[in-house]
Amino acid sequence: MATYNGSEYLSEQLDSLLKQSYRSWRLLVHDDGSSDDTVRIVQNYQRMDRRVQLLSDGVRGLGAAGNYMHLLKYTNAPLCMFCDQDDVWFDDKVSRLVAAISNEQGPAAAYANAFFYESGRLTRKTIDIHPSSLKNMLFMNSGIQGCSLIVNRQLIELVRPFDGTVAMHDHLLTLASVAFGKLIYLDEVLMLYRQHEKNATADHQTGLSGRVRSFLSRNKQVIDRRHFEANRSFFDYFFLRLSPQARQLFEAYFRYALCPSVFGRLWLVWKHGFQLGNRKGLLSMKTLMRQAID
Repeated sequence: MATYNGSEYLSEQLDSLLKQSYRSWRLLVHDDGSSDDTVRIVQNYQRMDRRVQLLSDGVRGLGAAGNYMHLLKYTNAPLCMFCDQDDVWFDDKVSRLVAAISNEQGPAAAYANAFFYESGRLTRKTIDIHPSSLKNMLFMNSGIQGCSLIVNRQLIELVRPFDGTVAMHDHLLTLASVAFGKLIYLDEVLMLYRQHEKNATADHQTGLSGRVRSFLSRNKQVIDRRHFEANRSFFDYFFLRLSPQARQLFEAYFRYALCPSVFGRLWLVWKHGFQLGNRKGLLSMKTLMRQAID
């Protein structure tokens, strides 16, 4: 758990962890320099349950992605999950995801869904685009949200030495899982993903009209610059480990970003079978409506 000024909702999340049906876990917490009661709350839970451990190393100012990547240096567990400070996990979340990934031998990640949770109200599911390969993940401008993921030791060891550009920790882990291993979707809702003004990640449009307006906006680009740089850095770092087919897909993605012609970009999409997760045609529509990159 990476914490920063999360005292308002932290106790509710920690209570949901203590209620997990799967009991054999350790919660490693690293605080990024909170000025509220976050650290005191974690210390109180640490006294109540020795599975809760606060990592006090004096490192601060990492940001959400940097804090989670920092935490990965301190775990030797065979499986790892990422816990946001403000969500609520259902009692069987850990047990269900452990079961989903336990038999995987190579680098692997698994995830389940969640409901958006705002002002005590449940709205839609948080994940509606499900990638399974480089072809349907490279253009996502995100990864599977970190708080939904469980990853195994092989995947952790793969990404832990990575010293390149990281857009978000979950993007890196999702990208590595589809490039070198397996990404598994467990079609169940196992948590509440809280929405509020202090969210570390971007606000999500939960209403249909807001999502349509966002999609139709011509002020957006198909490729987000931050994720483009992260994908480029991943490609450079792992080049020798990537298969020839994976290298070809990355190179086509980079050509798309630099291609001045809409029809040239459409040709790259069709030729290489690119799409956005399980949504056929969505990437082609975005290509027709938006600039490639800022």
